[in-house]
Amino acid sequence: MNFRHRRFVMVVRILFGAFMVFSGIGGLKSGASLEGIPVEMLPTMKVLWATGIFQMIKVTEVVAGLMLVTGLYPALAAIFLAPICIGVIIVNSRMTPDFLFMGFVISAFNIFLGYAYWDKYKKLFERK
Repeated sequence: MNFRHRRFVMVVRILFGAFMVFSGIGGLKSGASLEGIPVEMLPTMKVLWATGIFQMIKVTEVVAGLMLVTGLYPALAAIFLAPICIGVIIVNSRMTPDFLFMGFVISAFNIFLGYAYWDKYKKLFERK
Protein backbone atom coordinates (compact mmCIF):
# COMPACT_ATOMS: atom_id res chain seq x y z
CA MET A 1 0.00 0.00 0.00
CA ASN A 2 1.52 3.30 -1.01
CA PHE A 3 1.45 6.47 1.07
CA ARG A 4 -1.66 7.91 -0.57
CA HIS A 5 -3.63 4.73 0.06
CA ARG A 6 -2.40 4.62 3.64
CA ARG A 7 -3.85 8.05 4.27
CA PHE A 8 -7.19 7.07 2.73
CA VAL A 9 -7.31 3.92 4.87
CA MET A 10 -6.56 6.02 7.93
CA VAL A 11 -9.37 8.48 7.12
CA VAL A 12 -11.89 5.65 6.56
CA ARG A 13 -10.70 3.88 9.70
CA ILE A 14 -11.10 6.99 11.87
CA LEU A 15 -14.51 7.94 10.42
CA PHE A 16 -15.83 4.40 10.83
CA GLY A 17 -14.39 4.15 14.33
CA ALA A 18 -15.83 7.50 15.40
CA PHE A 19 -19.26 6.54 14.07
CA MET A 20 -19.18 3.27 15.99
CA VAL A 21 -18.03 4.96 19.21
CA PHE A 22 -20.83 7.52 19.03
CA SER A 23 -23.38 4.85 18.10
CA GLY A 24 -22.31 2.68 21.01
CA ILE A 25 -22.29 5.50 23.54
CA GLY A 26 -25.64 6.79 22.29
CA GLY A 27 -27.18 3.34 22.58
CA LEU A 28 -25.86 2.82 26.09
CA LYS A 29 -26.92 6.32 27.14
CA SER A 30 -30.48 5.89 25.93
CA GLY A 31 -30.76 2.96 28.32
CA ALA A 32 -33.85 0.87 28.74
CA SER A 33 -36.04 3.82 27.71
CA LEU A 34 -34.98 3.21 24.09
CA GLU A 35 -35.91 6.74 23.11
CA GLY A 36 -35.46 7.53 19.44
CA ILE A 37 -36.05 3.93 18.35
CA PRO A 38 -38.63 3.53 15.55
CA VAL A 39 -41.94 2.08 16.76
CA GLU A 40 -41.56 -1.04 14.59
CA MET A 41 -38.34 -1.98 16.39
CA LEU A 42 -39.44 -1.33 19.99
CA PRO A 43 -40.53 -4.90 20.89
CA THR A 44 -37.31 -6.40 19.50
CA MET A 45 -35.11 -3.81 21.18
CA LYS A 46 -36.87 -4.32 24.53
CA VAL A 47 -36.09 -8.05 24.34
CA LEU A 48 -32.47 -7.38 23.35
CA TRP A 49 -32.12 -4.91 26.22
CA ALA A 50 -33.71 -7.26 28.78
CA THR A 51 -31.40 -10.14 27.80
CA GLY A 52 -28.25 -7.98 27.82
CA ILE A 53 -27.47 -8.54 24.14
CA PHE A 54 -28.05 -4.88 23.30
CA GLN A 55 -25.52 -3.76 25.91
CA MET A 56 -22.99 -6.32 24.66
CA ILE A 57 -23.37 -5.04 21.08
CA LYS A 58 -22.99 -1.41 22.15
CA VAL A 59 -19.93 -2.10 24.32
CA THR A 60 -18.37 -3.97 21.39
CA GLU A 61 -19.09 -0.97 19.16
CA VAL A 62 -17.40 1.39 21.62
CA VAL A 63 -14.33 -0.80 22.19
CA ALA A 64 -13.80 -1.68 18.53
CA GLY A 65 -14.49 1.93 17.51
CA LEU A 66 -11.84 3.16 19.93
CA MET A 67 -9.45 0.54 18.55
CA LEU A 68 -10.05 1.90 15.04
CA VAL A 69 -9.70 5.55 16.04
CA THR A 70 -6.47 4.95 17.96
CA GLY A 71 -5.05 2.48 15.44
CA LEU A 72 -4.71 -0.28 18.05
CA TYR A 73 -5.13 -3.58 16.15
CA PRO A 74 -7.47 -2.09 13.52
CA ALA A 75 -7.70 -5.36 11.56
CA LEU A 76 -8.99 -7.11 14.68
CA ALA A 77 -11.46 -4.29 15.35
CA ALA A 78 -12.84 -4.63 11.81
CA ILE A 79 -13.43 -8.35 12.45
CA PHE A 80 -15.25 -7.51 15.71
CA LEU A 81 -17.53 -5.11 13.85
CA ALA A 82 -18.29 -7.34 10.84
CA PRO A 83 -21.13 -9.32 12.50
CA ILE A 84 -22.61 -6.10 13.86
CA CYS A 85 -22.68 -4.58 10.36
CA ILE A 86 -24.39 -7.68 8.98
CA GLY A 87 -26.90 -7.58 11.84
CA VAL A 88 -27.68 -3.93 11.18
CA ILE A 89 -28.45 -4.68 7.54
CA ILE A 90 -30.63 -7.68 8.39
CA VAL A 91 -32.60 -5.95 11.16
CA ASN A 92 -33.06 -2.73 9.20
CA SER A 93 -34.11 -4.53 6.02
CA ARG A 94 -36.81 -6.46 7.88
CA MET A 95 -38.09 -3.82 10.30
CA THR A 96 -37.14 -0.32 9.20
CA PRO A 97 -36.08 -0.17 5.54
CA ASP A 98 -35.82 3.64 5.79
CA PHE A 99 -32.63 3.22 7.83
CA LEU A 100 -31.11 0.57 5.55
CA PHE A 101 -28.85 3.12 3.87
CA MET A 102 -26.82 3.62 7.05
CA GLY A 103 -26.31 -0.14 7.33
CA PHE A 104 -24.90 -0.20 3.82
CA VAL A 105 -22.61 2.76 4.57
CA ILE A 106 -21.05 1.20 7.68
CA SER A 107 -20.79 -2.16 5.90
CA ALA A 108 -19.00 -0.47 2.98
CA PHE A 109 -16.51 1.04 5.44
CA ASN A 110 -15.97 -2.37 7.01
CA ILE A 111 -15.60 -4.10 3.63
CA PHE A 112 -13.05 -1.48 2.58
CA LEU A 113 -11.05 -2.05 5.76
CA GLY A 114 -11.24 -5.80 5.14
CA TYR A 115 -9.77 -5.20 1.70
CA ALA A 116 -7.10 -2.87 3.09
CA TYR A 117 -6.05 -5.38 5.76
CA TRP A 118 -6.42 -8.46 3.56
CA ASP A 119 -2.75 -9.39 4.04
CA LYS A 120 -3.48 -9.92 7.74
CA TYR A 121 -6.57 -12.03 6.99
CA LYS A 122 -5.09 -14.32 4.31
CA LYS A 123 -3.94 -16.96 6.76
CA LEU A 124 -7.51 -17.35 8.07
CA PHE A 125 -8.60 -18.66 4.68
CA GLU A 126 -5.69 -20.99 3.87
CA ARG A 127 -6.15 -24.74 3.88
CA LYS A 128 -3.49 -26.78 5.57
